[in-house]
Parts: sequence; structure tokens; C-alpha cells
Amino acid sequence: LWDPRRSLAALYTLGRGAMPVVITSLRCTACGSTFHINYFCQADDDGTQWRVYYDGLPSIVRVRHHALFEDKLCQLFRALTVHSHSSMTATSRVYNSTLSAETSSGWQAPHLQPKDIANAFDLYSLLLHHHEQQTRLRLPDSAPTEVDRLATAMQDRNHFMAGTGQEQWAHACELCRKYFLHNGQEYTLSCAITDGVSIGRPCCAIHNCPNPLPSNRAHYCHVHTTLESICAVEGCDRLVQGGKRTCDLDQHIRLESNYRAIGQSFNLLKTRLQLEGVEVEAVEVEAAEVEAAEVEAAEVEAHGMQKKAAKIKARFARRRTHNEQLVVRPCGIILARGTFYGAEALGSVADFLKTVFPARCSLPDVLFYDNNCNFHRYIADRPRLQEHFQDTALVVDIFHFKSKHSENDLYCNRHCNALAYPELFDEEKKTWTFNSSACEQTNAWLNNFQPIVREMLPVRYEFFLDEVIKERNRHLVNELQKRGHMPHLLPASELMD
Repeated sequence: LWDPRRSLAALYTLGRGAMPVVITSLRCTACGSTFHINYFCQADDDGTQWRVYYDGLPSIVRVRHHALFEDKLCQLFRALTVHSHSSMTATSRVYNSTLSAETSSGWQAPHLQPKDIANAFDLYSLLLHHHEQQTRLRLPDSAPTEVDRLATAMQDRNHFMAGTGQEQWAHACELCRKYFLHNGQEYTLSCAITDGVSIGRPCCAIHNCPNPLPSNRAHYCHVHTTLESICAVEGCDRLVQGGKRTCDLDQHIRLESNYRAIGQSFNLLKTRLQLEGVEVEAVEVEAAEVEAAEVEAAEVEAHGMQKKAAKIKARFARRRTHNEQLVVRPCGIILARGTFYGAEALGSVADFLKTVFPARCSLPDVLFYDNNCNFHRYIADRPRLQEHFQDTALVVDIFHFKSKHSENDLYCNRHCNALAYPELFDEEKKTWTFNSSACEQTNAWLNNFQPIVREMLPVRYEFFLDEVIKERNRHLVNELQKRGHMPHLLPASELMD
């Protein structure tokens, strides 16, 4: 190894603040590879340079060229994100104001920016994943930004996580599996709950289109991008005016003007608060649920009498994904997550559940869902789905059964009433066997990430949510262990045909 090249960088630590360091790279004369603190650079057959990370988890992570992070600091940032829903902006401010200090020599490290925290979170998570899978992380050496550099690796990890990829997918414990005796024979009853939580990210304005947007400011994906030049009013196919989202019809122009006025009012109030020194979250007009604007167009007959007004609707704000669908055990462990684009439709729920539970033996014995009566009807008309779910009791959770399902709904009472299954209620203790509200409680935790993820593009959005779920699951497993609930992973032979 020769040709040492040195550069000055800042090392950000947990216990000693930020300090200046010199980093050195060396080049191998035999293979031409250049060795850095975390990785070596090597060219493939077509000349593309790749960063190949060393085995194991590094104690120092090079997040960008002149910034190194201690591993304990990366772990702190992850914990703040998962357990206190701290945004990247808030985390950087905490570090800059409390942990970063001027050294005795008078050197002051550059303040951490939110993007530094985000890059540290993503890179450390990728390194952790590859360490656990005993593989090596490979990243392109040349990239416009750190986000672009990590994008392909994050997408690969997203594919890994989809369906059965969460490390606690095979989780079991005393709170989510119960044992019963029947005619002298012991048998188990397992349970899971599914539900949706309405957090979302920008997506294509075409209903149910899963294609990614080219940027988080776009309204359409690359397939439907020609629609950007069509009037935003529903049913109008006229071309838009320059710099507008509507055509030259007066009613459509007025509709857009009304929408813009709402945005100007919102921004005026926000600016006045900021002038008073009040922090305001970075929320757009869309946060006020101005997803579709409308005006009434009065039609006038020949004699001058006014007919009933017709509503004209348009979508000026970006469409957002409908919800995140979760599958949760009664103990709170999240087995899987999936993004629903247009609606929490029964077909989408069925497809999602088949992805999470690909084999009949992997399905829980009891599945709680607030819309199980309609889901039961849906699969009853589809033989393949009926066969897949035939050994699973589809039950409406207790809260929704009392509050949202009619007493006169005979179908729901017959097929989805929890009391129809004696094992689900403990007569001696007068308590329900499983916590069927676990998904609602988990949704409340996940919903707190909405301000953080609302502007993320698909790859990082999914990566971030899967990572915080994974970290929360680990915390819950430790808590279950401390409380004596014996958490463990079931062998694959029990869950796959």
C-alpha cells in the first residue's frame, strides 16, 4: 500500500463532542484499489468505481467526505427517532446546542445539518442490515448526492423487507399464542390484528398508481407526466395556461384563484408567527386538508331563473398515499407493513395478507380486523382466497364491533362476533384472551412520524418506516423478555409449506 492521501475532517462523538481529525487513504499497487476508513474503492469490468464496505460494524462511520460519526452517536440518533419521534432538524439542533463544543485549541466543528442526521441514519442502518445478513454493502463511488448514492442499496433493502422480511415476522410469545386443552389434547391459538394508519407521502395523481414521482414536487409519475399540461378540473381536457394548473375558462380560473388565496392566507399567518419567534413546522397548505377545491357554477335559463348549482371540482394539491397497512401481534410486535395507494380496499387487504402470510400454515388462527365482516363476504365469493383463509377465524375487534357494526347485521354477528369463539374470552378472569386493540395502539405510535415522512420519496419513505419498526420491535422484545413472556421466533418449518 502506498500513495497516502490525507484530508482534514470533523469527528462527531457522543461523549467528547466534535473534534478535528486527519483521515488517510492508501492505494494498492497490485490491484489498484484505494482503501479508506470504512471501505475500499474498486472498479468493475466496465470501469465503474464502487465503494465496498469492510465486514463488521465500524466504530467510526464516514457519513460524508469531511464528516465522521461515532457509532454510539448513530445509535443515539436512531433511538431519538424511534422512541421520541425526533425529526432530523430537532436532532441536529440538540447536538449542536448541547454536545458540540469548541475545543481547547479554539477549533469549532461545522454545525450538523438535518441532512447529516438523515444520511447517518440511513448509512448506519444499511451497514447494520448487511452485518446481520453477513453480506457486504456496495455503493457507487460517484453520485450527485449522498441520497442518490444510498438509493439503490435502500431499494434492495426495501425489497428484502416486503412481506416476510421483518426480523420478527416469525415472532411468538405468551401474549400472542395461547395454549388450551381439549379432550386431553393440548393445542395452540395464535392471533394477529391488521389495520391501516393514515400517514402518507406524495404519489401520482392517478388513482392507485404505484409508480414513483420524479420529485416530491411533481403531481404525476413518468408514465402519466403528459397530464401535467391538462386542466386540473375534473372532466376538463383543455390545455393549461402558462404557469397555471387550469385552462382559460373563467370558472376554472376562479377555482384556482380561490385555492391560491387559501395558501397565501396560511403563509401569511405562518410568517407572522415566525416574526414573533414562534417555531412553525414545515407544513404546506395541503396539511389543512385542502386536497380538492370546488366552486358552484350557477346555470341560468332563458327567462333568467337560476337552476340548481353544479359543483366543479379540481385537485391542485398533490395526491398522497392512502394509508400504511400493518399486521401486529397482540403483544405489539409489528410483523409487516405495506403502502396502500388509493384506498383500504378489500382486494388490497387480501393481496397484502397473502404477501405477509404466503402459506396457510403461516396464517394466525384468529385475525382481527375492523372490516372483517365485509372481508369475509369478499373472500366467500373467491374460492382461492376462501381456501387460503379457511383455517383462520376472521373476527371484528371488540371496540369496532360495539361502536361501528349494527346489531341488525346478522352476517357480521354470525361470522365475525368474538363471542362466537369461546377461546377468545376467559370466563374465569372475565377478560379477553388477546389484546385486539394492539394495532390501534401501534397506529398511534406510527402516526407520530407523519411530520417527518410527509415529504419523503418512496424509497426513503419505505426504508425509514421499516427501520423504525424494526428498532421498535427489538425494544418490545427486550421488554417482553424482562416481563417473562418468553418471546421467541418460530422455526421456518412451522410457517412454510
